[in-house]
Amino acid sequence: MDATEFVLLHAGGCLIETPPTAAPDRHSQSVWRWVATLWRDSDQADGWKALVWDQADRGWWVPHAVMRGDVVEFGACTLDHRGEVVTMSRWWGWVQRITPYAIVVVGPFDHPMRAVESARPTVDELRLMQLASPCEVAGSSPVESLEF
Repeated sequence: MDATEFVLLHAGGCLIETPPTAAPDRHSQSVWRWVATLWRDSDQADGWKALVWDQADRGWWVPHAVMRGDVVEFGACTLDHRGEVVTMSRWWGWVQRITPYAIVVVGPFDHPMRAVESARPTVDELRLMQLASPCEVAGSSPVESLEF
């Protein structure tokens, strides 16, 4: 499976497009769709914690805490008359960048961990950008700039 960039439009903080996912069975009792941000959590049975995005009148509200490198899941499932899952389609990717009008997501991946691995260079770059070089602290030596 080759990952690619998907430019998904958002309007006023509302995601109005999603990547192509398998169409659920139209003959089932009901269809449930979702978008969620995922992150590793060793306290969970499957090792993942999810924040399901709230539905809007047109799409899903993008949470304020979404950032570059986040893993995002787009899913759909069909339910039978008892509410049991009949079919499920899941699409995992990671947020490469966010603009005033779009979220660029790289995917699909066959598992959220593959998305984490693909996003790692971007996340590492963000971490390094937060570190000030000792030379950037004006007029002080590296030792003088340390606070204890």
